[in-house]
Amino acid sequence: MHVFDPERDDNILMIVFDADEYLDKVQMPRILDNMIASGAIPPVTAAFVHNMDALSRGRELPANPDFADFLALELLPRLLRDTGLQADARRTVLAGSSYGGLAAVSAVLRHPAKFGNALSMSGSFWWHPSGTPASHEEFIARKIALGSELNTRFFLSAGLFEEGRDGHAGILRPNRHLRDVLQARGATVFHREYAGGHDYLVWRGAISDGLLALFGR
Repeated sequence: MHVFDPERDDNILMIVFDADEYLDKVQMPRILDNMIASGAIPPVTAAFVHNMDALSRGRELPANPDFADFLALELLPRLLRDTGLQADARRTVLAGSSYGGLAAVSAVLRHPAKFGNALSMSGSFWWHPSGTPASHEEFIARKIALGSELNTRFFLSAGLFEEGRDGHAGILRPNRHLRDVLQARGATVFHREYAGGHDYLVWRGAISDGLLALFGR
């Protein structure tokens, strides 16, 4: 039996979006228990962020600076206080899929001193604010390209069947582009592609791969 020890210097704090899906469909607690028990990764304390409804999800997760500030300035201090863990951006990771992957990367970019790792699965990096010119539609990639050097770490994954169609950029190509832009800005990037689509069965494996890439022993 592993006893939680907040004083360990290898503890990981993980914040996961879309709580209901990752608790039920992905069965994230079981995955974490098995990976920790096998010694594949250090101890992980996971917090799951719930969405009230689809409207709130669509408002909060897509690169919303107010939501990123809530994570960094309200949720993170409470988690550290309640668990006794020490603040360490290098051991803190935001994780999510689709809009959740977009939220993870955008929050890390906004608060790199708080969150040092993003684990994005099929991140919606085609997203851009309403009214964005067509030449600037990959909003996050453009923001990174125009920004300063990065020393944060990213795990990006996408499905080979997530190609765009009918004028939509899709998931696969924007993820590849984001990988290249992040690497050009000095970030550490782990990138995986799977023979799958936009679904939780793929992400069940991808989140394990992401944890191994970022923190595996």
